[in-house]
Amino acid sequence: MTEDRPDFFTLLGLDPDAPWDEQAYQRALAQARNQWSMAATGPRMSPSTIAARRNQQFYATRAIQEVMEDETRREAERRRAKGSRKAELAAKGKEFQARLQLLAKRGHLLPPEAESLRREYADVLASDRDLAGRLDATPVGPVQDDLSAARLDASTAARLRDMLDSARLHSLYDALKTVAPTVTPRSPRKLLLEAADELYRTEHRRKNKSDPAIKARELLSGLAKTLFATDEQRERHDTSMRLTTLDELIAWVVKVLAAAKAISGEQVLAFLEEARRRGIDDLDLALRHLRETFRQRGWALELPAAEAEDTLRHQVQCPRCTMLNGPLAEICVMCAFGLREPCPACGAVDPRYGGCACGFPIGQRDTVRDLITQAIEALEAGRMPIAESLLDRAEGIWRLPPGRDDPVSAMIEKARSRWKSAAEQVDQIRATITDLMNARKHIQAADLLRTAPPGFPESTALLERAEAMIGQARELYDRSRQSRTSTTRRVELLTEALRRCADLEVAKAELERIPPERPRDVRATVPDPSAGVLVSWSGGTDPGVSYVVVRRTGTDAPESAGSLPGQRRLGETTDSSWHDGTAGEAAGLPLTYAVIAARAGTQSAPGVAEPVVVLPDPDLNCQSGHRQVKLTWTPPERAERVEISRRVVGGSGAPVVLPVTREPQLLDQEVVNGVRYQYTARASYSVPGMGTRWSAGLVRQATPYEPLAPPGPLVLTSSSAQYNLYKLKVEIRYPPPERGEVLIVRQDGSGSLREGDQGREGVLKVDGDVRPEPPPVSDILFDTELGCFSYVPVLRADGMLYVGRPRRFAVHEEVSELQGEFEDGILRLAWTWAHGGTRALVGHHPTAELLDPTTAALPLSVTREPGEDVGGCSITVGPDDTAAHVVVAVVVERDGTDFVTAGVRRHLVRPPVRVEYQVLGADARRPQLMLRTAARVRLPAIALYGRRERPPRTREDGIRCALVVPLTVSGTRVVPLPRFADRRLRYRLFTASSGEASAVELVPL
Repeated sequence: MTEDRPDFFTLLGLDPDAPWDEQAYQRALAQARNQWSMAATGPRMSPSTIAARRNQQFYATRAIQEVMEDETRREAERRRAKGSRKAELAAKGKEFQARLQLLAKRGHLLPPEAESLRREYADVLASDRDLAGRLDATPVGPVQDDLSAARLDASTAARLRDMLDSARLHSLYDALKTVAPTVTPRSPRKLLLEAADELYRTEHRRKNKSDPAIKARELLSGLAKTLFATDEQRERHDTSMRLTTLDELIAWVVKVLAAAKAISGEQVLAFLEEARRRGIDDLDLALRHLRETFRQRGWALELPAAEAEDTLRHQVQCPRCTMLNGPLAEICVMCAFGLREPCPACGAVDPRYGGCACGFPIGQRDTVRDLITQAIEALEAGRMPIAESLLDRAEGIWRLPPGRDDPVSAMIEKARSRWKSAAEQVDQIRATITDLMNARKHIQAADLLRTAPPGFPESTALLERAEAMIGQARELYDRSRQSRTSTTRRVELLTEALRRCADLEVAKAELERIPPERPRDVRATVPDPSAGVLVSWSGGTDPGVSYVVVRRTGTDAPESAGSLPGQRRLGETTDSSWHDGTAGEAAGLPLTYAVIAARAGTQSAPGVAEPVVVLPDPDLNCQSGHRQVKLTWTPPERAERVEISRRVVGGSGAPVVLPVTREPQLLDQEVVNGVRYQYTARASYSVPGMGTRWSAGLVRQATPYEPLAPPGPLVLTSSSAQYNLYKLKVEIRYPPPERGEVLIVRQDGSGSLREGDQGREGVLKVDGDVRPEPPPVSDILFDTELGCFSYVPVLRADGMLYVGRPRRFAVHEEVSELQGEFEDGILRLAWTWAHGGTRALVGHHPTAELLDPTTAALPLSVTREPGEDVGGCSITVGPDDTAAHVVVAVVVERDGTDFVTAGVRRHLVRPPVRVEYQVLGADARRPQLMLRTAARVRLPAIALYGRRERPPRTREDGIRCALVVPLTVSGTRVVPLPRFADRRLRYRLFTASSGEASAVELVPL
């Protein structure tokens, strides 16, 4: 009985007639396995997905390997494959005969029909010479030429025409030219597709979505990518545009000659000449279209003389003004443009409508030269941004292929080189001046600003600032020189002078003559032996003083502020404390610290602390198990011995000292599951001059455990594709288990695993895509139409499997333009709904960053209102909350279960300024806006927006009713408003610019 499965030679793409090649088989098997893995993630009921999963079972059950790796069974499979191929060829042969017989009833085949038969039945014709002879004997007729077939289909053409009318443009090329000036009807497809992408980005970024022209241009970008996707599609578009142009021209001719109902040869020649001026090079097409129109109308048509038509065909069209010139003309008779200059892009002399035949815009040569001239003039005047913009425009138009150049491109390159040199000089000077100003070296900065090149940005403002600081510093220095000024006051004045101008050398020299006050109450403590020693002191009242901290091993005081044998300079600070994190290097040895005050090159006498000793604890680790705790430790350097003790946490008994051997480990089995124990590890040291000292003791706690609990929860994030290698990347994080490893299992839909399931490994069924790697676990999705998944954490430990809570994930477009504004005790969120989104899950936290909305403490579910594009909600926040972390995700319901996207995250900060407002007399003739503040506030421009049924959520969500210019509010201020056209609105106040939203909190009364 024949098995109900495909033969494995065909399944792996192996030739059953070829000799067996083991390496080719292994490569084919590996390649097929990868293809099945990718295809198996497709839609569940798709035939390709079902076939891929069936093939995976053949591999997983080793059905393929057992047949193909056994010589006897492989030969049987080879015979089966040959029989299948023979039957398939016989069936295709019958199908070929029936198809050929039907097509030949016309008396001949069309060329596309003959080509299709040879391509689709190549294997049949190769094996059956009789059928191949019958095909060769069937005559092939001429190609039918139908202009209607060369056009775009009617719906596409009508859609294109409507979009162009809405965008107020003449052609699709004109639309692309708005973002890429070099676009012509002869531009290469690559340039057209790049321009289409740029057109979409430009129009999508525009805020005024109510303008139909913006939406039309955005839609035209997508249509351009479709119509210019292939050479065939582009040819259909261009032919359709040419025929549309001819239709317009023919309609005008018919209108003019309506009385005569005939057209003479000279009039036909005039028609062809006008067609060429409008960019129609195919005169045969134009003449044929004209003849067909007149034939349908029954009008008489006289053909022009062949010589005159031939002369018209060979006329040269100016690429700048489209004027027709004689075939030997050197320059255009209309605009004097050179017609015999080779194209710098391809080298041909073939000017056409829109540029050269290769698509290069040679007609814009003079325009590019003018842009270069203007750029050089702007550069010489120091207007660097304007010069850069002009050069960018010139380079965008005159874009030659690699390896080619001409005088115009040389001019661009030379001008660009001049601009780069000037920009580098400005950047270098700017960096130097910035460093000097940041270092408060205003004298050097001012000298450099006075010699800066023309056009240096903000040179006047920077120079005024530097000179002002120099003047203030010199005034302070002069005041310090007065005879009645006390020493303390002199120090303050000189320090302040150097703070304003660090390179005022006379003030620095004067301050060096006054030594600082000695530090007092110097203390050294060891709050945490592992962290080191904390040195603190009381400083003097003199300003501008820093403190040098020095350490010496032993009980003798350090002798100076430098690094000498036996002592170490730790560093310098302006604070009144220093943390010595390196003290652990001298564990078990006495350490003496000294602090020396320093200012302007002079130093005080040292302040010395009492010696201290760093006594590190042993590094103790506790590993809980079933009715046991394993203890391991690392003895500190210089420690003489280690002591380990145990006590019950919360118990009243004395600690039990455990027996310690030379090995730094111990297995404590005198414990009970579920009881928490505290272990303390101490180390003893023999300190020179101080005797034996014990460390404070390192405490660790451990609880012997019963079998482990399920893992989780899962935290899921996602990111968009890069370089089109995949559609979506999902990353999954989870808290590490106490022991064992976590497997992440991806299942379709709700899956078969349920939270709380547990069982022995091999008994509990775990199906799906299993990922055993540590977090973050990455899941690459190649198809974003896969729908909904369940990511399930499964803990594997001690031969058992424990199932945690699944994370239900939906592949869906996220919300966009998420924003939020604080209003007293409320945070108002708003977003633009994703296409098809009907519900959102919102999570927030005042301090911690939220990565997954499903892990929020109290997530909020928001349902989309019918017809609403903007969604939102209000979240209660504390009056002292200065910020909030927010995540909004889309919820997709499937089979009664909610699946949630990864979400969009924002960190929102409460503005420092609070303003309360109220609209007074909305129904009156002169409504008013009352503003109230606790302190004097300078407000930016603000705008009042209104909407029926509810206040607007965003600026775009409502109608602007009034605009208030920037003003100052102190206490309460009333601002008159214009009369409202619609009195049924509900109002909300925003800053006029969204960029100012973080500066002020607007709270309705």
